[in-house]
Amino acid sequence: MRSIQLELAGSTLAARLVDADPPRLPGSAWARVSVRGGGVCGSDLHLLHGDTGPMPLLGAFMPLPLNLGHEIAGVIVETGADCPIATGTRVAVDPTIGCVVRGILPLCAKCGAGMPSVCINSSSQVLTPGFLLGCTQGLGGGWSEQVVAHASMLHPLPDAVPDSIATLHEPLSIALHGLLRQPPRSGDPILVLGAGIIGLSSVAAARALFPENDVFVIAKHEHQAAAAEGLGATRVVRPQAGGGHLQELARLSGTRVVGSGESALLAGGFPYVVEAVGTPAAVTEALRVVDGRGTVLLLGIPGVVNVDLTPVWFKEVALVGSVFHAHDRAPTDAQTAHSIDRAVELLSRRARAFEPLITHEFGLEDYGDALAAALNRGSSRAIKVVFRPAE
Repeated sequence: MRSIQLELAGSTLAARLVDADPPRLPGSAWARVSVRGGGVCGSDLHLLHGDTGPMPLLGAFMPLPLNLGHEIAGVIVETGADCPIATGTRVAVDPTIGCVVRGILPLCAKCGAGMPSVCINSSSQVLTPGFLLGCTQGLGGGWSEQVVAHASMLHPLPDAVPDSIATLHEPLSIALHGLLRQPPRSGDPILVLGAGIIGLSSVAAARALFPENDVFVIAKHEHQAAAAEGLGATRVVRPQAGGGHLQELARLSGTRVVGSGESALLAGGFPYVVEAVGTPAAVTEALRVVDGRGTVLLLGIPGVVNVDLTPVWFKEVALVGSVFHAHDRAPTDAQTAHSIDRAVELLSRRARAFEPLITHEFGLEDYGDALAAALNRGSSRAIKVVFRPAE
């Protein structure tokens, strides 16, 4: 099969299209999926270009070379004897590799509680050396023609979710899980910092989970601003050089700007801020505009960065980390639900609203153009770039 893999080229990381043997089913509860869509994520670009700083603490979880692509949707073409999902079923694939997937018993406490996103056996190298489809080897990935997945990783897609938007389940699930890690209070305004795919997914997720809360967005590009409005943002603010947009944020949150230049921050601010960019500047900006005793949800991947943490102390800010997918309980739910199932349900209800987010589609052979479009979002007007390996 054809697969795009990440490997060392001298002293740097590079992507390369290779011919590889199709992965074997690791067990009877596994299935082979023909990949119909593999999204390009900001974290993939971080790996390739290192634009958020080094991430040494992830070194134990990522082998090289690795098969890229963790935003995966496709159709099952082969199953083991104990896989309960039939061939021909279209599925969203949870890329998380926890204890159940590895066959580790007893389950670690986190996996036993429905939180494989923080599985303590992620670095065990049992079954596969990596911690995630798209960050490991031997199982395929979203940027491959095939991937193998355990039955617990497979989420059937209804007909209401077309292949064209099916890969959006992954970033949307990221946002849903993050917002439910520590939910905002009812009626509190939410500020989403960044309008890439994670920021836009956060807008859609917040509108679905907390319809009584206003959702404001900082969007760098015009096409991102239009997409945020289409997903239901209350107001979109465009950043200004020198921080001039802080005055607009102060007006929207009913406070004032204190200081000037790099020392400027809001005296009050937004009680709930979603940081969805993952750069040092974005993390610092989130801390500048959050309210006292407010929450900053970190959905970006900043790595090792230089950030002024003074507001964490001065405003008694809560920093909340969130990663991957898990079972969560929404404020109005009696039972927990998996974040990917929530994402699939939301995609099925609002499919038309999500269609404009898929802006570019490429075959695997055009991976150079695909990565260039994803990296240069201002000139390409890209929101979500998707590989179509099976076409």
